Amino acid sequence: MSSEQITQETVPVEQTTTEAQPQATQSTVAKADTPAPQPIQSTTQSTTQSTWKDSISEEYRNDPNIEKFTEIDALAKSYINATRMIGQDKIAVPNQNSTQETWDEAYSKLGRPETPDQYNLKIESNVVQMDESAIKSFAEQSHKLGLSNKQAEGILDFYKNNMEDIAQQSKIDTETAHAQSEQELRQEWGKSFDENVKKAAAVAKANLGADFLDTTILKDGSVLGSNTTIIKGFLKIANMMSEDKIVTTESENVNTSKDLETEISTIMNDKNHPYHIKGHPDHDKSVQQMLTLREMLDVK
Repeated sequence: MSSEQITQETVPVEQTTTEAQPQATQSTVAKADTPAPQPIQSTTQSTTQSTWKDSISEEYRNDPNIEKFTEIDALAKSYINATRMIGQDKIAVPNQNSTQETWDEAYSKLGRPETPDQYNLKIESNVVQMDESAIKSFAEQSHKLGLSNKQAEGILDFYKNNMEDIAQQSKIDTETAHAQSEQELRQEWGKSFDENVKKAAAVAKANLGADFLDTTILKDGSVLGSNTTIIKGFLKIANMMSEDKIVTTESENVNTSKDLETEISTIMNDKNHPYHIKGHPDHDKSVQQMLTLREMLDVK
């Protein structure tokens, strides 16, 4: 009986041991429920993004061609563009130490014609006259400078437009000055305006020539032949010629075509007149006077 009792007492001991195991399990579970420290993942990612060059070997990382890129997308774009250029014509950029042959090769690749006469410069204007010799010289200079046909034509077109603007403005200034001059003289001379202008014009043309009078531009924009001061000056000379009889006349003033014709005829028929004697001191003056009389006759 005592042996059986010992055995029975041993069984509860084993049960007690068995019950202790679940308690240990519960303790383990309780520890597992405690929040574990989180890894500094965000800090690691931020560092990786801001220092993408760290993934490149140091040999290339410090290369100037890499250092200039602040973003990896910019580096990728540069590489793509460089790849697209493969197989295309390339031009070596000359510098101050390059030979003329190197410059000529670059000019040719950029579109410069082989010779100056191969430029196709179609420049026309209805306002100014384009000098063919000047255009030819411009083409030669353009070729020396390495300009393409488009560049040369663009410069020449700019020059033409500028000249047209100057010519148009000059025309406006001339017309304005002429109108002002005529208005001033009409107010001063009244009914004698037409007669005085003819007399002044005759002397001016005889001594200076019509082309010179019509093309010479003064500082105020007026043409020499329409400037009030010039017209008054030649009118004064014309009146002096009549009053002082510089030109020999039978009447005091030469006012009619008949008078002018008479004076011309008188001089031409007088073989002793200085006009016909080259060595005479008054020969040159007489020749000029004859020219003036003829000019005055033409405007009558």
